[in-house]
Amino acid sequence: RNSRYESASSQPWTVHHVVHHHRHQTLLHCIPVIMVECTGRDILTVICCIIVPPLGIYLKSEKFDADFWIALILWLFLFTWPIAVIFAIGYFFEMWSCAGNIKVNG
Repeated sequence: RNSRYESASSQPWTVHHVVHHHRHQTLLHCIPVIMVECTGRDILTVICCIIVPPLGIYLKSEKFDADFWIALILWLFLFTWPIAVIFAIGYFFEMWSCAGNIKVNG
């Protein structure tokens, strides 16, 4: 055999063959894994983004900017709470930020 997933006739094995012939092994090694570097603070921030979105945004930016106030207003109204969670998660992963677009004269 040339490789672990080829049969003696050099035909590639299908997933069915792998499962059938290797029932004692798990297929977890076939699942792609995405590795990211994160700290305990990052995990806490993501959890806060889900439970209390304004707190999650504050932990990420460490300031009370427009993003914090938008999340707070959305979070205070129960029917927009899911939007606040989506907004906070997007902010954490730096998908968007409203504070960078708002200029305050003074």
